[in-house]
Amino acid sequence: MYKEYKWGFNSNIYFGKSPRKYVKKSRAILLAVVVVTAFIGAPGTAAGAEFNSGEFEQPISSVSLSDTGGAESSPRTNTATCDFPLNLTDATGTNISLDERPDRITTTNPSAAQTLWEIGAQDRVVGVTQFAGYLNGTDNKTDVSAEFGVSVEKVVATDPDLVLAPNASAGQVADLRAQNLTVYHFPAATDIEDIAAKTKRTGRLVGNCGAASDVNDEMNEAVANVENQTADFTRPSTLYPLGGGYVAANNTFINELMKIAGTSNVAASEGDGYPQLSDEVVLETDPELILVTDSQASILEQEPYASTTAGSEENYVVMNRNYLNQPAPRSVIESTKRLATAVEELQTEDKNQDESNNTDTCGFPANLTDATGTKISLDERPDRITTTNPSAAQTLWEIGAQDRVVGVTQFAGYLNGTDNKTDVSAEFGVSVEKVVATNPDLVLAPNASAGQVADLRAQNLTVYHFPAATDVEDIAAKTKRTGRLVGNCGAAGDINNEMNQTVADVKNQTSDIDRVDALYPLGGGYVAADKTFINEIMRIGGMNNVAATEGEGYPQLSDEVVLRANPDLIIATNSNPPILDQEPYASTSAGTSDSYVVLNNNYLNQPAPRSVIESTKALAAGVEKFQAESGTDDEDDDGTASGGSDDSDSSDDSDSSDSSEDSGSGDNSADSGKTDIEENQTSTDGNGTSLNNVTTPEENRTSVNNTTGVDDNATSLNQSQTTENTSSEQDSTAVGSDEGTTETSSPNGTSDQADKEDDTSANTTADQTGSETPGFGFIVTALAILAFVYVPLRR
Repeated sequence: MYKEYKWGFNSNIYFGKSPRKYVKKSRAILLAVVVVTAFIGAPGTAAGAEFNSGEFEQPISSVSLSDTGGAESSPRTNTATCDFPLNLTDATGTNISLDERPDRITTTNPSAAQTLWEIGAQDRVVGVTQFAGYLNGTDNKTDVSAEFGVSVEKVVATDPDLVLAPNASAGQVADLRAQNLTVYHFPAATDIEDIAAKTKRTGRLVGNCGAASDVNDEMNEAVANVENQTADFTRPSTLYPLGGGYVAANNTFINELMKIAGTSNVAASEGDGYPQLSDEVVLETDPELILVTDSQASILEQEPYASTTAGSEENYVVMNRNYLNQPAPRSVIESTKRLATAVEELQTEDKNQDESNNTDTCGFPANLTDATGTKISLDERPDRITTTNPSAAQTLWEIGAQDRVVGVTQFAGYLNGTDNKTDVSAEFGVSVEKVVATNPDLVLAPNASAGQVADLRAQNLTVYHFPAATDVEDIAAKTKRTGRLVGNCGAAGDINNEMNQTVADVKNQTSDIDRVDALYPLGGGYVAADKTFINEIMRIGGMNNVAATEGEGYPQLSDEVVLRANPDLIIATNSNPPILDQEPYASTSAGTSDSYVVLNNNYLNQPAPRSVIESTKALAAGVEKFQAESGTDDEDDDGTASGGSDDSDSSDDSDSSDSSEDSGSGDNSADSGKTDIEENQTSTDGNGTSLNNVTTPEENRTSVNNTTGVDDNATSLNQSQTTENTSSEQDSTAVGSDEGTTETSSPNGTSDQADKEDDTSANTTADQTGSETPGFGFIVTALAILAFVYVPLRR
């Protein structure tokens, strides 16, 4: 039609002998054209109508139908994770900028120097302190030490591109920066996670990311091996005296090494850091093993150490001073291996006093001492066992002793087979009468009050009281002791090995991602804080418990403190937590973004091996997905993206991840307000219950749910999410679930059936749409009108 009009129009203009005559004819023809096109040409072509020629059809290839949610996928900005320029924020909150890889590096602490040596950056180091002299090649480096700390003048003289300052004082850092030096300040490292983070950040600062990751992997593997090596040992009480009464206590790197290597630091309960203990306290703690850094162990000849068990039996282990006192990867590897070997030798030489003297380590009679200091005697294996706490019941189920259990509390009801056990619960705690009625050979009482234990013993019951378990080591010890009490030592060792392996795997899984600020509110302002089993689970799972700095146990926090802590993620125990709708939680980052993780209440609140295994795996997977979706993982660490949780970064990360594998849909919303955390379904082995961590996508919610129901995943992309190459931005692109028939409405009121989406192009709407694209008729009409006006002017 178009070519026919054009050819006829031109032939009448240029081929003829009477211009006036042909002008009249032309005007008549043009009038006819206008009338005809008004009826048959003007409607044009409706958006999405079928073309034979396809000249104006938007190519399907120009609209992405991938699982990026319909938006064009783009590569992450940090394709080279160690690129420069770089912008990072240090422990003082100062932004550190590096335009290029630093070639002259000075360290103010030997742990930083050790780390640089480990990641292969020693050739670029120009300044070190005197305590780094044990490292190969430091003789040709400038010694920047002063009488206390470092000399600012000596550091300046090294002309460094970068100064690494772990554990330096704020004043020292300020003095160095006053000399226009680029100084990165690290916080104190008190555990393996801190050291791994510091190593990763050091690698990023100097451009050796791969090597930093490799040494972290080696360290984490060494830690896992050592923990497995010592899992079945009785933890000897140990002390590291520094001289003058000072010792390494809780919240120190040295305490962490002692825990990993299978010892119990007796000073951990005496304070944090490096307190000074009196002779009376040292004698009261009575360590069985003492750490020394000189081969003569001269401190064992001095009081009060000479009068301790370690002193009288000359039980000591010589540690490498450089490794023991420097929080860096090689220190962890060498110190834990050395100490674990010593513990193993000590166990071989001096059999556990808690075990009976016969050749069968789980034989009877058995004589053990519980947390109250009471000696418990069992002449034979107990066949009737009652528990006063669900964690003890869970442990018995895990080690295969459930058939001998006769009494449990109501909170153990989730375990298979408890319906034929006696419920010994009372309104508060347990009923002494109900426990007596079970006629038990043994009562296991974890976390019970001293008064409750006394009441049970007053009824001539054999009661073993466990102390509160606040970390994995406590749980392993409790599990081992439970196995010994009931004669199932081998099974207890097996479940401890499984737990320790899971912990090591989870730590590896989360070692390279940023820790998420999280909170577990219990209601009424109460939260799980420091020195709790839940805090330990959060730490292992890659979270930073914002309540850990507010106290120990389960303190009650004010609204102001919660808002100041401002968690990014809330831990909940139901799939639609109402607490996120309540203040102050609703006004936190977690509340405003509806970001929460749902964990199994039975596992989260019961310190037992299966609880550790399932809860840490669920938390780690949730943190990993949260970081990936929010864009706060490598981009923040690499400094190549600012504000990793903003809309643009979030959508970029969403585009690069497949977050709907469980629902069967390959299409996801690119909306940055929605982050879906998905977990693989995990079944528990010991008690037959299952923890199904399957995502239920909800509007603007981040959730890990313990349900198997998955909502339809039909998602509508609005105008801002449609690619620039689409022909009509007024039309929405609907991408629906393969499973559902949910309809999504486009902005102009039309709808696409989800069950027809696979057969329609991405930029089409239903036939009833009122939005149209200009077609042949409009073009011809416009040309005709212009010509109609132009021809008379030519005359």
